[in-house]
Amino acid sequence: MKSKITRIYVDTNVIVNYCTGQTADVSALKYIFSKRRKEVLFTSSLAVVQTITQLQSNSKMYKRKAYSREITIQKLNEILPKFTVLDLSIDDVKEGFNLRNNDVEDNVHYVLSQKMKCDAIFTNNKKDFVFFDVSVIIPDLGLLKIIVK
Repeated sequence: MKSKITRIYVDTNVIVNYCTGQTADVSALKYIFSKRRKEVLFTSSLAVVQTITQLQSNSKMYKRKAYSREITIQKLNEILPKFTVLDLSIDDVKEGFNLRNNDVEDNVHYVLSQKMKCDAIFTNNKKDFVFFDVSVIIPDLGLLKIIVK
């Protein structure tokens, strides 16, 4: 059982939800930002591009219109300085192909998290990472629940 979480990789859905004002994600990320330095908080260039795509698309689920270019940039400029952003390479994608999880995208996020030996992934979709030997942190009403494998 892992006793202490020191390095956290933040998944795309948490960043999108933070940028769109989802209460649990905003509270949880603000808490993490207050407790961790950017040197131990990670996301990736893959997550950044996926966030841009989500923010600039209409959301039927949240009844939200697409953000403009300016608002998208403003939101990302607000949050990205709080992370070390890991670059995605073709080798990362190929390594993701070799993992057993059916969702190749999640495999690639896991591969990226392991570049910096992250011991936890912060996500809203814990089921996406059950195939991996990593703790999963999920936001829950402004609190963090840690599921340790």
